[in-house]
Amino acid sequence: MSWLRTEINRFQRTYLGRIPFDWASAQVAPGAAAAKITDDAFLAHAEALLGHALGDTLRANFTRYVLGGLVWRADAELALAVAREHQAGLMWHEDGLWLLARKPFAADGVVWADLREGTADILQWSVKVAEGKLQAWVSEPTVQRLKESVRGTLASDVSPEHKLRQVNAAVKTCHHWAQYAFDARQQATELGPWVWRRVSRHILQHSPKLRGQYFDLKTAQWDARLHFGRSSYLLDRAVTDQDWLNIWNPRR
Repeated sequence: MSWLRTEINRFQRTYLGRIPFDWASAQVAPGAAAAKITDDAFLAHAEALLGHALGDTLRANFTRYVLGGLVWRADAELALAVAREHQAGLMWHEDGLWLLARKPFAADGVVWADLREGTADILQWSVKVAEGKLQAWVSEPTVQRLKESVRGTLASDVSPEHKLRQVNAAVKTCHHWAQYAFDARQQATELGPWVWRRVSRHILQHSPKLRGQYFDLKTAQWDARLHFGRSSYLLDRAVTDQDWLNIWNPRR
């Protein structure tokens, strides 16, 4: 979100382009050659892990996160060179590369959207530009996933405690994206009561002692500050041991 705000509000780059990565056809060799990695045992192991990269599970997401910088190294270097040539902003994500430019340019695989003319989805947000400024909120598919998760959890036969943990997890996942999108607060005022009515009816009415464990969007924290990513979690001295434990916790 900080990248979007900086590129759009400061540099007036309003054309959003995406270069998607096709994990179904991904191979390790091209990226390894670009990175000058020749350890055959390591590369064979990485290649064997590619089968876990498909889908929307935690394992698949984590596999793409770990291997993306290797598998798509050559593509990323090419995209960076193109972005520099056209003075465009570039953001890396393990599912694809995002570009922001003042005007669209020809590049292999790039599909452009003018954010001044309509809304586009990026990651879990919907964004557009009005009067030269970014407007951002949580995308409709993300909201629908939250609602479907809550409905499914409350209809299950698990204990009230487990139901509340699952509902909280779904709400926190949505809030993880919403907290940085300043226009998402209006969504929270609508989603909060929607979730609360169902939790109070199906869980708290029968187990009122669980009230203190409920994650309430109404009192959740919001963060409109600009944040800039670290250059490296491996080399940055500001990363603490606890940060590493959190990053590599197998239960995440």
